[in-house]
Amino acid sequence: MKKVTLTLILVFLICIDIYSQALARKGWLGAKVENVNDSIATVLKLPQNKGVNITQVVGGTSQKLGLKVNDVITAIGNQPVTNLVELSKVLSQLTENQSVIFQLIRDGKPIQLKGKVVGRARESSKTVEVIYESVPYKEGKLSAIISKPKKSGKLPAVLFVPGYTCSSIDNLPDYHPYKRIIDAYTDGGYVVMRIEKSGLGDSQKTPDCSTTTLLDEVESFGLGLQKLMSLSYVDSSNVFIFGHSMGGIVAPALSSSTKVKGVIVYGTTAKSWFEYQLEMNRLQLKLAKTEPLEYEQNCRLQAEIAYEYFILNKSLSDIAKNKEKAEALKRDWQFDGNNMIFDRNQEYWRQIQNYPLLENWKQTTSHVLVLYGQADFQAFSKPDHEQIVDTVNFFHPNQATLIEFPETDHYFSKSGSMQNAFDLFNAGKYAELFENFNVEVTQKTIDWSNQLIK
Repeated sequence: MKKVTLTLILVFLICIDIYSQALARKGWLGAKVENVNDSIATVLKLPQNKGVNITQVVGGTSQKLGLKVNDVITAIGNQPVTNLVELSKVLSQLTENQSVIFQLIRDGKPIQLKGKVVGRARESSKTVEVIYESVPYKEGKLSAIISKPKKSGKLPAVLFVPGYTCSSIDNLPDYHPYKRIIDAYTDGGYVVMRIEKSGLGDSQKTPDCSTTTLLDEVESFGLGLQKLMSLSYVDSSNVFIFGHSMGGIVAPALSSSTKVKGVIVYGTTAKSWFEYQLEMNRLQLKLAKTEPLEYEQNCRLQAEIAYEYFILNKSLSDIAKNKEKAEALKRDWQFDGNNMIFDRNQEYWRQIQNYPLLENWKQTTSHVLVLYGQADFQAFSKPDHEQIVDTVNFFHPNQATLIEFPETDHYFSKSGSMQNAFDLFNAGKYAELFENFNVEVTQKTIDWSNQLIK
């Protein structure tokens, strides 16, 4: 499921943010960058087309060290930087106030810039306390961000579980749909906890997100749930899990073993990933207005690839030995030529295929709210959402409810038809999508939650 200042005195007086057990802040480069290619190397008179070119300095470490536009980063410390991937890996190891040396080429000559790493500002709010915590995980710690209403006593709480992407959930802009859900719940008097996925945000000594699997994520969010229920200001008898997209698969995995007050899922699936991906491919090719014969040829080829991958358990590299399938994998599966598709490793997707989705719903004894957006072209199947409700109610009568939202897409936005939602997304008009957030989703969800805690 698919897919950016007030005065200091005023902030200090109004925003009392608590950094209990906060992890050291990861470094902020504070610059826009691009890979050096042949044309850039020629213009900048570089000896080779390796490195990362600075196209804009906006703040952070770049500004403090004095980086300039058209500086080319070739190494940080003793670690070479030949492209954006290497830059990202090096930056992920840097924390605020750490001494650092940037090796650069400026005006065709090598130079060094030394200084201290600048960390990204922590999230703050005028209306809630933002608490940075940590959760032990494997050999390190995951970063946790808690939004707490300024109320005394024990409060109901929500663990928010996002979709599949390896994206940080820290410092979300106000227009982001996840931030709107968090704000709606905190406005309603709920504590909301977000857990960074492994290797993201300020997490320390944890595996890179791209290398982790579904089972790893279930483990990490399970630890987050335990942390949330142990907090002194949380009413552990009134804890909810909200799972969006792939979070709708993780959420019942948690609730199947830990009793919570309620589970809310939006835009998810109940079928095997093999079936889901084939159905999604057919739907989205149709929405893309693919020529009929090309459409059918593509669908049949996708079915062959999916069968080999999900059912026969062939490796991606073996499947890609066929030239036509290799091209389809790169074009349609975002295959990196090694073991990554859709920005996650091949084992991650295979585990989803084999995961006991409905068994987890069977074992969930909590109240369940299933939300379905009729314009969702990613989690498109209304029968899947109905199947979750039917499964829960079969084993636990009257525990599950389905709410449909007309004209609402995967990102909780009022996009009109599924076709219009697809066209906006495909055109990269994400801001337009996010601006049209459907407040009915949060209103009805919080009303449902409130009825359970009375």
